[in-house]
Amino acid sequence: MIGYDIKYSQLIAFLETQRMNLGDWEKVRQNLVLGGTTQEALSLVARITNLQTEDLTIDNWNDLINFLKKREEKKNVTKLGKNAINDAQIPKDSYSAWQLYKSKLIKQNWSEDSIRNIEKASFEILQNLSMDTEKDGPIKGLVVGNVQSGKTANMAGLMAMAADNGFNYFIILSGVIENLRQQTSTRLYNDMNTSGVSNLHWHQVDKPSLKSKMPEHDISKFKLDEKSKDRYFTVCLKNSSRLNALIKWLYSDKNKAKQLKILVIDDEADQASINTNNIEEENKTAINRLIRQLVNNREVKGMNYIAYTATPYANVLNEVDEDSLYPKDFIVLLEPSEDYIGPNQIFGTEEPEISPQIDIIRDISDTDESLIRKLQDSTLPMKLPKSLVDSIHWFILTVAAMRAIEYKKPISMLVHTSFKIIHHENIAKKIEEYLLNFQNNYEDIKPDLKVLYENESLDFKRSYFLEAMKDYSSKDEVPDYPKWEEVERYIDRMIRLPKGELISHIPIGEEGQPAYHKGFHLVIDNSKATADNQIVRLIYPKNSLSNIAPAFIVVGGNTLSRGLTLEGLTTTYFLRTTSQADTLMQMARWFGYRKGYEIFPRIWLDRMALERFQFLSQMNEELREEIRSFAINGLSPKDYAPRVKNSVNNKLIRITSSNKMQSAEPNEYDFAGFNSQTIYFEKDENVLEHNLQHAKSFLNSLPSPEIKTQHMIWRDVSNDDVKAFLENYKVCKSDIKMSSLPALLEWTVKNSGELANWSIVLSSVGKVEETKGNGNEWNIHGYSPNPSVRTKLKNRSTDKIANIGALRSPADLLSDIEDEILPNERSESKISNIRAIREKYGYSKVPQIIIYRIDKGEMSEEDYLKKFPNKESRLPLNFPKDIIGINVMIPGISRGSQTTYISAKLNVNGDFDKEDYYQEENED
Repeated sequence: MIGYDIKYSQLIAFLETQRMNLGDWEKVRQNLVLGGTTQEALSLVARITNLQTEDLTIDNWNDLINFLKKREEKKNVTKLGKNAINDAQIPKDSYSAWQLYKSKLIKQNWSEDSIRNIEKASFEILQNLSMDTEKDGPIKGLVVGNVQSGKTANMAGLMAMAADNGFNYFIILSGVIENLRQQTSTRLYNDMNTSGVSNLHWHQVDKPSLKSKMPEHDISKFKLDEKSKDRYFTVCLKNSSRLNALIKWLYSDKNKAKQLKILVIDDEADQASINTNNIEEENKTAINRLIRQLVNNREVKGMNYIAYTATPYANVLNEVDEDSLYPKDFIVLLEPSEDYIGPNQIFGTEEPEISPQIDIIRDISDTDESLIRKLQDSTLPMKLPKSLVDSIHWFILTVAAMRAIEYKKPISMLVHTSFKIIHHENIAKKIEEYLLNFQNNYEDIKPDLKVLYENESLDFKRSYFLEAMKDYSSKDEVPDYPKWEEVERYIDRMIRLPKGELISHIPIGEEGQPAYHKGFHLVIDNSKATADNQIVRLIYPKNSLSNIAPAFIVVGGNTLSRGLTLEGLTTTYFLRTTSQADTLMQMARWFGYRKGYEIFPRIWLDRMALERFQFLSQMNEELREEIRSFAINGLSPKDYAPRVKNSVNNKLIRITSSNKMQSAEPNEYDFAGFNSQTIYFEKDENVLEHNLQHAKSFLNSLPSPEIKTQHMIWRDVSNDDVKAFLENYKVCKSDIKMSSLPALLEWTVKNSGELANWSIVLSSVGKVEETKGNGNEWNIHGYSPNPSVRTKLKNRSTDKIANIGALRSPADLLSDIEDEILPNERSESKISNIRAIREKYGYSKVPQIIIYRIDKGEMSEEDYLKKFPNKESRLPLNFPKDIIGINVMIPGISRGSQTTYISAKLNVNGDFDKEDYYQEENED
């Protein structure tokens, strides 16, 4: 295909620029023939894009445009904003700031798709900005990225493109930690400056103040006129004194202020920038008040404020008045690149059904969680729980394996079990003791290491990663697991290290610099971590060590939750420490890019943390989908307040702290579009028997069914009958989503006037046959439908609770339709399309329950793996009784399961009692 041929890369870039400038692919196609003949135009384009004339014909010109047009359907940026846009252009000059920055990304081996994403996003944002806001007031927008997805690169791209288009001063509000501010400042300076060849001259204005006597802080000397090629930027800490000094300095010269065309980029805008005082009072929190003072100033020529965050919940749920920082003008949604490993890939979503693509989650049992709590409260030597031992062993194995494949960059393990500093010290000490014991008893432990390595190599093969990441840009560079014998040699080498070098904090060399060794560097990263003659906080080498990848075990809490990238993160051991969605998502340091070690990362989570991340994955996807759908209709945030999915159960998740979402109002519980299935089942014989008999009695109490191949169907079943069945159906305690059935029943009673009576479907395997003889226990109206077969997910199940991953078959959702539906419709798997099909055939108001009897699945693990050798990630159920599973589907626009939604009141009236609605949960 022409679009994939590397020789056309410059032509693709040329066409992408034409598309952005002309606004439509058909205009690009037609633009070829303007002036001169078609062949003359093709020859000119060929010369511009370094092609041979014979390589560019009218046929492959059209083929390429068709290819790019189709590729664009997979949008990488979505904008919810005003319809009016400015006349900004994508710079084409090779010495422009944008083109030079783009060249730098190419040299850093960024993929073509990633660079194109940055270009498109920067241009979409730029088109919404203004260099003249004296009359209408400042522009305010929001850019929603992803955790660990390269947000700084997107900010740098926007800065470069905005500078080329005339913006002359850039202010980046960078978190609350000084060393991270310095890192951001240095990186942006290096990104913007390119060996003196640029058309523009960049000046870094660091910590400006009226008290400063430094020449570079004399704003009266700044060149800010229209023809000036000078550009200025300041990276400012979100600190009261720094912001106050910046504001006084910036507006000290009124004549210069009139020339300023400012772009303010608020990095991690949900942190510190939000007003957490009562929004109905004039007293704002200090940082919020100062940012407002910076932005709501009409003494400058142009003022634009853009909030960047991966967790935008507070930004769209807090203050919405004209002077607030609410993104009134636009919201831009950045889609991650094809190489990003994020929530969807690791946790999946359940509505619509998307299974985790990358199965790297490992379980911390309830017993192990309890042991960890005791462990971190004690200074006494204690045996480590199995899950923590496994995670330490896996880290040892990954260090050895990655050294064997000659990976040279740092390799890290994250241990995050508590926010308390004393807990960090105790856990770190226990890990150190374990590794020294490991060294002394290595030969006894080695067989366990080998088994773990072989199991993990089978459970998550290289081919599984490549299958999951179909569009990955560097498939050929994804490594495979080295043979055990190679790994063993590198572990043997570590074991021979002196005790002080096997594990220690980071030593300090003779010149006061970090002196890294070949063992494990034990890091405690919190605000109080210190030690004599050693570095306790995390510091990675500035350059790769000459011959070996350094290893780091990082124990910590709050300091690991924002802004910090853990390099080469292969192993995470994580216990839930908060139920707050934005904080929890920012703790997920395992999201991001894993170039060169894609197959090695593993994450140990307790059950509640896993449930919360699954809910967050769904919540994020629904918010993004909603922004996408409203963007299609050309709405702006002024017209529409984005809704955020909320949980019925505050113990599961809170969106953010209540004082960060003060304009939020709860929408009534909305189960329209609810479509959820039981996937957790408890190995409790009494519960299993109860559900079997209860389902059998319920189905036999209904009139005679229609038999349709493998389905038994009852239509027009009353709400009272359904209510009686669901009230007495026992849901597994781990199935948090289906625990909302009582709220669903209440909602269906309230909304019964809008719904028809129910369809009930019993799904089976093979043709439903009449009962032969009287001995069959599962006799439904004289028929004996065969049980369905399901297995459990190996890494998401315990001895007592099975997680089957998915219960329903999408075709079952259409089985109650009386008319003959088209074959392609019957094979449809997308939930959204199934709703449309049901509506087409007159079932738009019919709620449905599908009942599954699942075979108890008696089979040994050994026999199962012999029969299904390619399904190592699953195991047989081995339950004492058959299982009853159900799927409940309510018609309407999909709103997810067990949820309500909240959105900001665009006209705040103060009637909403927030403290009553958002009850704070006591954290561990």
